[in-house]
Amino acid sequence: MSAQTIKTGRNDPCPCGSGRKYKHCCMATASAEERAARSETMSVRRTLGGALAHHQAGRLREADALYRQVLHLQPSNPDALHLLGMIACQTGEHETAVGLINRAISASPSNPAYYSNLAWALQGQGKLAEAVASFRKALALAPGDAGVHVNLGLVLQNQGRLDEAVVSFRQAIKLRPTLAEAHTNLGSALHVQGRVDEAIASHRAALSLKPDLAAAHSNLGNALRGQGKLEEAAASLRQAIKLKPDYSEAHDNLGLALQDLGKLDEALASHREAIRLRPGDAAPQNHLALALQGQGRLGEAVAAFRKALSLRPDYAEAHSNLGLALQEQGNLDEAVASYREAIRLKPDLADAHYNRHSLLLDQDDLVPAIESMKRAVAIDPSKTNYRFFLGMLLDYAGDHAAAAGHFDRVESGDALHRARLDAWRYVKSASPKPLPIVGSANQAFRLGLDAAASAGMVLEFGVRFGTSIRQIAALANQEVHGFDSFEGLPEAWHHEPQGSYSTRGIIPSVPGNVILHAGWFEDTLPVFLNEHPGPVRLANVDCDIYSSTRTVLRLLAQRIVPGTVIVFDEYIGNEHWREDEFKAFQEAVVENRWNYEYLCFSFFTKQVVIRILGRSGIPRNGLAA
Repeated sequence: MSAQTIKTGRNDPCPCGSGRKYKHCCMATASAEERAARSETMSVRRTLGGALAHHQAGRLREADALYRQVLHLQPSNPDALHLLGMIACQTGEHETAVGLINRAISASPSNPAYYSNLAWALQGQGKLAEAVASFRKALALAPGDAGVHVNLGLVLQNQGRLDEAVVSFRQAIKLRPTLAEAHTNLGSALHVQGRVDEAIASHRAALSLKPDLAAAHSNLGNALRGQGKLEEAAASLRQAIKLKPDYSEAHDNLGLALQDLGKLDEALASHREAIRLRPGDAAPQNHLALALQGQGRLGEAVAAFRKALSLRPDYAEAHSNLGLALQEQGNLDEAVASYREAIRLKPDLADAHYNRHSLLLDQDDLVPAIESMKRAVAIDPSKTNYRFFLGMLLDYAGDHAAAAGHFDRVESGDALHRARLDAWRYVKSASPKPLPIVGSANQAFRLGLDAAASAGMVLEFGVRFGTSIRQIAALANQEVHGFDSFEGLPEAWHHEPQGSYSTRGIIPSVPGNVILHAGWFEDTLPVFLNEHPGPVRLANVDCDIYSSTRTVLRLLAQRIVPGTVIVFDEYIGNEHWREDEFKAFQEAVVENRWNYEYLCFSFFTKQVVIRILGRSGIPRNGLAA
């Protein structure tokens, strides 16, 4: 039985107990209060409506002022508190947003939208676990809201809880099969799981539902890039940008695809556009740095990595990438510190362990380097490169049985890694005792100069941006001559087209003890040799291709004497290593009857260091005629 409300009539005794009729006592006052209450309610509704119109139009300042007017009238109005909190969230004031939306929840605890938007504010504070809890509260109130399932999945994916994210996205699709955003977000999670074919299918499903969904085109491009379908990837990313020209993430991802295609200038332009659109985003800065590093512009790359880290100090990948750039510059202590910080921030960052192992290499104690590679393999057991390096180190250390399991995986891998295994077997056979193993070009140059004859010329062939010649000049303590056309490769080199590695004629800045000779080797080297008598002390041969290496060795042959050291930069580690610098040197050995020894090797840098001992039939201390 329900209770009935009894209203006081005009002529009834006034409930206040005055003894007067209600119409002559409290009725007028009550009517005024009721009218005032109704007027206030109407005013609040109108003000909220106006505020919401401003808010939806992006006029946040005007909306903010009106929401505050509402709160002046009704301090606990949940809608005004909630929407004012959303403005705070939109303007990056996440702590304020959390406080306001929590007040809205206190006033109206059964509204699922409040919990959902509280979760976004918590994400902005980096409180992902609390955001997940808030999304789950929203779903407890509205379990059929597909959009909340999608948003929950996104946070779970950011936490690395990929299986749970996939479940959330699939639940969203079950509730609302035509929700394109759920399909493409599912694809992104599957991609991170390594399920690239399924990811592509999900992105295509999204596009079949919503062909103009820019995010799906961008995500499809990323997945195609993961399959190595780089031209298709670039086309998808360009379509995303066509649909949404200010789509920073698509510009950035297009830059990564262009990097993979070797189109580094175009990649730089894409990353810079992403940075222009979102100057506070660290990821495009990191990717810009990678493109600069790929061009050999290490000083600029280091600056860009540091910029990324100034925006996001806990960016583990950028710390690791910075370490590699510093290592290439020869700043080994700083590189080690960067790798260490990357691992501290993200212990499961496989590339940081891989990079770090190269600076832990010690012929007398390989355990630290092996442990680093074991960690990398444990994190990403599918990566053939990690398997090769761990197998090589175990084999070097004498643990042949443990190495064999990794080499079996390499043997069944791609041509590049099978070629590296072939090169390792050659290196083992090339010396009666284990050769010293190094992990940086700087270490190779130092070892080579220490082992070289004390007198003679120091030369480099293949200067490009001057990275290696600067390090050699700092170590040699003498005049160093560098030779380069600065126009790139004179001919195609396997998959690299003619002109690759060009500086477009720009001559790099070098130390005062370096003299550069611009032009093709066959033109500049004979002139130089006519003007500079005497033997070669050390030559750094970074020619890459067979023909250029052959030219250098032929022209230098009579200056290469016992004690001459030659550093080859692309001798091992490439898919076609037997056809390039290795082949040119071995032919020169036969033609010139050189006896030689390997001083060290590095698969990490693809270098070997060789010392000439003499010529067959000539005493070791004799000079060539």
